[in-house]
Amino acid sequence: MAQLYAACRPAGSLVVRHIQMNSQLQNQLAGIFQAQSAAFFDGINTEIDFTGDWKPDADEILITRGLSEAQALFAEASQNAIALTPLDVNNFQNESIKALFTMIGSGPNRRLLLQSFGPQQILSSKLSFLHDGNVFRKLTEPAFTLGTQLLATVDTAGDVRFKSFSLLRRVFDLGSFYRQATDLELSTFCGHSSLAIADVAAFIAGADEGIRKAVHTVVKVDVLGNHPVTDIEHKAAAIGLSLNINGGRIEVPLDRKGAKAFFSFLLNKVYRGPINNQLFITNSNRPLN
Repeated sequence: MAQLYAACRPAGSLVVRHIQMNSQLQNQLAGIFQAQSAAFFDGINTEIDFTGDWKPDADEILITRGLSEAQALFAEASQNAIALTPLDVNNFQNESIKALFTMIGSGPNRRLLLQSFGPQQILSSKLSFLHDGNVFRKLTEPAFTLGTQLLATVDTAGDVRFKSFSLLRRVFDLGSFYRQATDLELSTFCGHSSLAIADVAAFIAGADEGIRKAVHTVVKVDVLGNHPVTDIEHKAAAIGLSLNINGGRIEVPLDRKGAKAFFSFLLNKVYRGPINNQLFITNSNRPLN
């Protein structure tokens, strides 16, 4: 029979709690999750390796491979359920539940099916009514509802298939995908020999989340190390993007809009539309082939 588990973060670390149920519920559980799994993969024909910035179309699903917390979750659920710490029913609202999940399949075909879990699913925190003896009474026992759709699946390798990064990051630590440059890292970046920044302090003060993420990625993939200023200048000119070059250095715009356009260009996110010949900035990109 299927078992139900809760993925919790009571103190920052992801832990698994076993949700104890009677046999009638256990018999129904697998069917509920399997139906949601079928709906989750319905119409999907393409898997895309997630890099941090791609939003899938209706026929696509994202995958991040070998996620350590997903592997740990799978290992916990592979144990005998009674060996796991049960969910503390008397402290239900403080368990910090992030997801509900079950395991289906056998051997190498085992999978975890995860639902996102939010405070709105805790019925005991609302004015809820329970039918009892032909009348309704106020629900006083801890109670919650299952979700109506899957958030993600996890296979034996810890590969996670999902559609919404913003929802998945509520469950798993995905910091490596949205790392931002710190003030110190921005200061170091501003000193790069390919760049000229008139007011470093103003640039750092005005750097929002988008600019900091872009700078981190530019440094991580070493765009400026792999492409000299002349190369960057020529490629910008080829699509009609104006860059100011001063003494062999690229002047980084201090205004936020200009800075974002420049960093988007360095990350292959500025392109000229082939139909209307207009310059565009995209929030996500992936190779065509």
